[in-house]
Amino acid sequence: MKTSIFKVGAVMALSTMAFIGCDGGGSGSVSIGGSGGVIYYPYETVYGSVCQTSEPTPGCTFDRISGKRISVMQDPHYNDYGHGSDDVWFVEFDGSGWGSVYNEKGKFQYTAKASEFAGWVTGSTIGVGTTGMFWENVNYGSYWLGKNGVLYSANSKSSNFGQAINDKDAQDATDLNLAALKSDSNKKLVSMAAKKLEQNYGFTSEKAHAVASALNSWAIAAADRGKTTTKDMDKTFKAVFGVQFSDALVAVKDLQSGDTQSMKELTNRSASAMGLKPHQAQKFIKEMYKSALTEWGYSIDQINW
Repeated sequence: MKTSIFKVGAVMALSTMAFIGCDGGGSGSVSIGGSGGVIYYPYETVYGSVCQTSEPTPGCTFDRISGKRISVMQDPHYNDYGHGSDDVWFVEFDGSGWGSVYNEKGKFQYTAKASEFAGWVTGSTIGVGTTGMFWENVNYGSYWLGKNGVLYSANSKSSNFGQAINDKDAQDATDLNLAALKSDSNKKLVSMAAKKLEQNYGFTSEKAHAVASALNSWAIAAADRGKTTTKDMDKTFKAVFGVQFSDALVAVKDLQSGDTQSMKELTNRSASAMGLKPHQAQKFIKEMYKSALTEWGYSIDQINW
């Protein structure tokens, strides 16, 4: 049941793009469904921006599918000669921020200050972003030096052992194309969608814009990655309908079995959160699912609670 509703929710995510009218937010780099000419870039920055490179580079060290920091195993030189990470160059830093660099054969190459490595912030600190949350003090640390200058932790007792040090918490991955979100054309589309919400369902101007923006962000993320996730749906359901996605799953499951009470209660909660009357909220919920339900052979007129 959960899988089925998730699929309906995924179709809903795609249908919101038609509602917003953004067709992916104008990112121009990827499209839904793997249609012709799509170029897939596997890495992103600390801010969730797409990196247009097929190999990890300093700063582009997050997997776009999982949102997690990459490991040394994803470096182009990993296992070149069948020795795993031993085929990647190595750096050992002393207590003053100086690093001794060795090649894949363990032969000393040169000494370099921390400031000479990509991602240097200050002193012996290396990382990305504008806050200390994304930085690491490399003093007394050991790191693999990847082909493109990415440093991977070789400190066995560290929680990020094997992973790129210029990282962030995977839970905070946004996966959004920020340039597309901030473009003038996209802002106009959001404004148009907000007006549509006001006229069709009775939203206040402020709430209509918030809902339109949430739907738009979801649409851009889906178009940019070619998929939508449970995390996306949790965040968007809360912003759009004012209820948890998990609660919606329970209500829809009960509705399918003929029990309308859960859906009525959910609709009332949603109406309160959105500043609508229950019948307005019901109309909004049903029509937002219109395209999704059509995909499954249903008409919104057949569904009542």
